[in-house]
Amino acid sequence: MISQNMMVPAIFLYIINYTRGKNMKIKIFFIIVIGVILLGGFYFWNNPVLLKENTVEVEVNSTFDPYENIRFVVLGNNEDVKVKGEVDVDKPGDYTITYVLRDKSKTANVNVRDTQGPVLKVQNKTVDLHEEIVPELFVSEAKDASEYELSFEKKPDPDTVGKQKLKVVAKDIYGNSTTKKVTVNRVKDENPPILNIVSDFKITQGVAEDIASKITVEDDFDPKPSFELDTSKLDIYTPGTYTVVASAHDRSGNSIDKAFEIEVLFNPEYAEKVVYLTFDDGPSDNTKEILDILKKYNVKATFFVTGHDQNHRDSIKRAYDEGHSIGLHSYTHDYANIYSSTEAYFADLQAVSDMVEGITGKKSDIIRFPGGASNTISANYSKGIMSQLVKMVADKGYQYFDWNVSSGDAEGNNIPKDAIIESSCTDSMNHINLLFHDSSPKDTTVEALETIIQYYKEKGYQFHPLTKDSYVVHHGVQN
Repeated sequence: MISQNMMVPAIFLYIINYTRGKNMKIKIFFIIVIGVILLGGFYFWNNPVLLKENTVEVEVNSTFDPYENIRFVVLGNNEDVKVKGEVDVDKPGDYTITYVLRDKSKTANVNVRDTQGPVLKVQNKTVDLHEEIVPELFVSEAKDASEYELSFEKKPDPDTVGKQKLKVVAKDIYGNSTTKKVTVNRVKDENPPILNIVSDFKITQGVAEDIASKITVEDDFDPKPSFELDTSKLDIYTPGTYTVVASAHDRSGNSIDKAFEIEVLFNPEYAEKVVYLTFDDGPSDNTKEILDILKKYNVKATFFVTGHDQNHRDSIKRAYDEGHSIGLHSYTHDYANIYSSTEAYFADLQAVSDMVEGITGKKSDIIRFPGGASNTISANYSKGIMSQLVKMVADKGYQYFDWNVSSGDAEGNNIPKDAIIESSCTDSMNHINLLFHDSSPKDTTVEALETIIQYYKEKGYQFHPLTKDSYVVHHGVQN
């Protein structure tokens, strides 16, 4: 048996014996051939993976398959090769990958480059004399694998009226650019805005409607025309038909006035002396006792519920089944969260809405803001958020209710019963929205409730649950 270390000398001895007596040129030829074979075998044994390129250029956002760079695998297939290393084709940069077969490895550099100009689609524009001419005005689509900026090849003349030829340039951070030709036509705007008003406009007596939310204004050039309402002849407290005038003005000085009629419908509740008993922050163990008292006196109320106490959600179902209104207060009642943004508020509102619908089988369209619409604590988390929310809830079909009489039980826990009674009882108005809380610490609220109900019954008040069309009490928004 010839060992591996003796293989080469043995081959040469075999060649010498084989070529003994042969021509010297033949001997040399055989020696060279065998030498080349041996050297080749040694090379391919140590380099079993042959690559097409040691440095591969890849366009950003394209596809890259490292196996496509393999030219040949010695004594194997592509599937036998393992590739180590990652290439992020979405991010320009220099990457290294390693091809491994058996105990041998081969590295390759992969250079991801952005060499393409941005995709740029443009459109011609007609603008008024007040429009600022910027590149974005003409761009219908622009995208690139890298950051880019838009500019004009030559700045437009801001004083020219009529058509101008311009070139919009999109240039990325690697210097690749795309240029497109556009035309801007600057004209004098002589058309007034268009007022779109809901036809057959009706409101319920005593219900303060957001009339402006039912009107939209459009203009061919001005994206934000001003809008005003003259409601000086509208009396929401007396049934009848009234004329309201809407006015709109655009930035070019064009204006329009449009008169329309609003019918105020008779509201039987408005002619009555009504007290709306409302309870916030429940349900809790106190809710059951409150429901027992309401049932005893055949009185209906409204519960603005939260998602806090899962163990007492059966009280929500009972209240609904017994004819009380279920309103939405907040799922978390966490001011820092719900007033951090309008998105956070509506996410919380959706959660409590889903909870109520799951319990009662019906969506609720009445809400009470934590702290009321006049709260200022919301300003600690988002300036101006209440001014946005009061409009947005109306657009989404909700009616929000504040209160005009407070029991005072929000001032702390175990407020004296007599103090709650004194704060709650008044006959100074015909429509009373009375604020209570039915969370677990409000035991004295429960203790005071019977006396308060008896007081209003003796004064001739009716007790109604709130609906979307009930007499509305809104605080002045302070944030």
